Amino acid sequence: SDLFLRASRGSPRAAYYICTATPTLRTMSPSSDQHPGASEAFLGCGYCSEAFPGREQLEVHVKMIHPGSDFASVPAPLPSREQGLLHKTPASAISKNIPLSEVARHCTPEDCWVALNGKVYDLTEFMDRHPGGPTTILAWAGKDASKFFNDIHKGVKIEQYLRPEAYLGDLGVDENLMSESFWHTLREARVAEVREELERLVSQTDGARRKANTIPRLLQDRTINEDLRAKLQRLETQKRVALDAEDYGKALEIKKAAEALLAEKQHEDLHEVQLQPRPAAGGIPLSEVAHHNKPHDCWVALNGVVYDLTDFLLHHPEQRNSILAWAGRDSSPMWNKIPGRFPSSTWMEYFMRPEARMGEVGAEPEADPTEEQIRQLRDELRRLEGPSEEDIQAFKAAAAKVPSTADGPKLSEEARFPRLREVSAGKDLPFFTRAEVAKHKGPVGGPAGTEPLMILHNKVYDLQPLLGNHPGGDDIVLARAGTDATKDFEVFEHSEKARMQRDRDMLVGQLVPAECTDWAAEASAEQAQSSSELFRYLRYKAMDVVTAGVAWYVHKTWKHRKPVSQFTYSRGLRHMHFLMAIGIFGAVGSAQAAARCEGQAKRRFLMLHKQSGLAMLLALVARMCFRLRSGIPP
Repeated sequence: SDLFLRASRGSPRAAYYICTATPTLRTMSPSSDQHPGASEAFLGCGYCSEAFPGREQLEVHVKMIHPGSDFASVPAPLPSREQGLLHKTPASAISKNIPLSEVARHCTPEDCWVALNGKVYDLTEFMDRHPGGPTTILAWAGKDASKFFNDIHKGVKIEQYLRPEAYLGDLGVDENLMSESFWHTLREARVAEVREELERLVSQTDGARRKANTIPRLLQDRTINEDLRAKLQRLETQKRVALDAEDYGKALEIKKAAEALLAEKQHEDLHEVQLQPRPAAGGIPLSEVAHHNKPHDCWVALNGVVYDLTDFLLHHPEQRNSILAWAGRDSSPMWNKIPGRFPSSTWMEYFMRPEARMGEVGAEPEADPTEEQIRQLRDELRRLEGPSEEDIQAFKAAAAKVPSTADGPKLSEEARFPRLREVSAGKDLPFFTRAEVAKHKGPVGGPAGTEPLMILHNKVYDLQPLLGNHPGGDDIVLARAGTDATKDFEVFEHSEKARMQRDRDMLVGQLVPAECTDWAAEASAEQAQSSSELFRYLRYKAMDVVTAGVAWYVHKTWKHRKPVSQFTYSRGLRHMHFLMAIGIFGAVGSAQAAARCEGQAKRRFLMLHKQSGLAMLLALVARMCFRLRSGIPP
């Protein structure tokens, strides 16, 4: 809190001091007005080891801590208590906590933040290697997914699958310290400061603009060619669909297509994305391994050796989770922690093939400190700025549910018009997300990536061939550009011939499967719901009658019960012992089976283990009741 007080009092030196993330410092005299982030010495107290960025703070310290002493200062390095700020995430430099409104801004595939159990994570890097596919994470981008996560991954620690830098901070701002609006004011001030610092550092070097070195950062670069951006976004969408379907071979083909696009002569000067592995004369550095962290391109370092496990993942889906947790990293710390599982000596002897060995782990190449500092500041600026407002609005619009289907079609279009299948048969239609379509609202003849598109029955259509020929005029068509107009389309009885002509001339793609709407199923569900009110009422009354009947039967049976022989009780005890034995074998066997499985199979065996234990407990209670009423001596 004292840091924010210093910043709020308007001291320019204090503001620079708490925000600047400069790993190296230069000399500065105590009386100099130079930027403290660019200096090598702070003002140290002449009577103790404390150090401060400005003379005003040191004067207050001397008067409060050393009353009666004269002002005395000595050159001092950056205080150790403040050095941790240099290595924290950008949000942590502003506050320890992050408000949910800031998380909501990062809701795109290139910048995906998710809140889980009171913590905020950047899942952009993890998205493609998520065992459930990237679309599941994108559905919760910018939101608090704690309940959904705990329902599916109960007891799972997500930190073991993420890199340390993915953790951004805790969720929520302490209202006793600041409001959310003040948090965003500090963020905007930090953005301006980082830009100033970047300009200063770049002016000290060659002055050239640094280019994006990964495809997600390239898609966030607002200065690149719009045509290149549209093509890359299209390929990234196809890749996410392939990963959702666990078609890693297709994902690898799409990755190579994106690399070929970036390698074209007209695009090679727009980026610094690494398209081919660097030659490894002295070994493969871990920074190179980090680039290969996807299911379709998976390298892992283990005990000083780099292995390519991409082909192994294709043929052993049951072991993907344990391997993908260490994709692009050094898994040596987990060596032999879980016998028989990756990474362990038993696993290496049984599964590892000689051709998977890529080479030895090498030393990291020397990096220019100034260039490294510029890279860190650029990463910080990218996180603080977040996606553009246009991208945020497009993805929020896409996340909204499709309007009610009460007036929509009662059957799928292809079920009503079978000949439509002939038009699209054999076409390899690319996939679109609703967010991508939402950006295509025109104008006609505008830049690439803005041509008007429309969604009809989970298919994407280009409206340009229709303009000038639509009987209702162009305005009604363009007003629906970028949206799902299935309901409006079905209001008018378009003939099968018109629909076939539409698919021939205008069909350009289809929605990703995760965002498709089953119009027939939703319409049937709504129709069933509207006609089932009487049935639900009768069902509840029938349950009341059955419950009353069972209670009456139990009461009459207990009232007219007869004594039971010891032989009958003994036979009941033997039955209970048999059920308990079944419960023991079932609980132990299901636990052992769950230890050897992953995913849904493991969850089913754990459920069986729980049910077996409950059955055994019920049998034990029933046995106690039989034993107490049997009259048999102990």
